[in-house]
Amino acid sequence: MIRNLVFDLGGVLVNLNRIRCLRAFDEIVRYRDFASVFSTYRQLGFFDKFETGELSAKQFRNIIRINSEDEPGKPKIKDYEIDFSLNCYLTDLPQDKIDTLLFYRHDYRIFLLSNTNPISMVRVREMFEEKGYKMEELFEQLFLSYKMKDAKPNASIFEKMLKKTKILPEETLFIDDSLANIQTAESLGFYGLHYDPHNDLYACVSQRLKEIE
Repeated sequence: MIRNLVFDLGGVLVNLNRIRCLRAFDEIVRYRDFASVFSTYRQLGFFDKFETGELSAKQFRNIIRINSEDEPGKPKIKDYEIDFSLNCYLTDLPQDKIDTLLFYRHDYRIFLLSNTNPISMVRVREMFEEKGYKMEELFEQLFLSYKMKDAKPNASIFEKMLKKTKILPEETLFIDDSLANIQTAESLGFYGLHYDPHNDLYACVSQRLKEIE
């Protein structure tokens, strides 16, 4: 029997737009090669170190400035310009995603497991509050890569979550838009739902639960 639901954040709950983010870094921050470290799922290079807590937000911003092209007459890149450009990746939090969490929280323990960073989480929390909820009201616990010093698809981040929550993988459905993350979860005994962001989340979760139970 499934007792727990573990949701990914970006691509599952929050809609993403990678191109919009890259354009902002190009036009606002003047970092022309941000695509080299900015992936859809697990980040690369110094960005990966940022999302696994090895780099602080201050250190991350300083690296961005170092990699930004100097242009005559242009002022130094400000923190808020970097933060805004990074958060262009986060487009919106649809109401139906909130409704899905609200529907299931009465019958299941709800958790979040996300590869993310402290800059993006400020904006994500704002998105939830704009819908009338603090994240802690909708999730029993938040497992965030930069706080855990680890990231999906590493098996270790799932194991840390299991140890902290005492939940059993065979009683848990893990929902993610990354196939690599799903494969790791399933190798540890979780049930997986490889979610397509274009589909209805409630319908997909409901169907998968019927298949399992």
